[in-house]
Amino acid sequence: MAAISISAFPRLGSTLFSSASQWTAHTGRTAARFIPLLAVALPGISWKLPTLDDIWESVLRAVPKNKVSHSRKRHRQMAGKALKDVTSLNKCPGCGGEKRSHRLCPHCLEDFKDVWRQEKRAGGESA
Repeated sequence: MAAISISAFPRLGSTLFSSASQWTAHTGRTAARFIPLLAVALPGISWKLPTLDDIWESVLRAVPKNKVSHSRKRHRQMAGKALKDVTSLNKCPGCGGEKRSHRLCPHCLEDFKDVWRQEKRAGGESA
């Protein structure tokens, strides 16, 4: 009986049925075995886990070469966080200028502050 070679399982050896010729010699039968022997070797699985030395080397390589300046750090942190455009603008009923809704008009507020300063000076002089 011819020996069958299997290239898919290199660890099986050169023949699949190593004892087939001995079996036929003792029994006188020429039927081939269809069930391989239990000596089937599977490809080895290696578990390569990182050691403490491997982890420590990667930690040491993660050190920056130079100090990052404050402005560069802030630019990186604030990327994509720009102020949004103001879309809710209304007309001020007092002066007609543009103001944000639900807020005091900055032009009218300056006029009020000027009036309050003049009243404060006038009140301080008479006292």
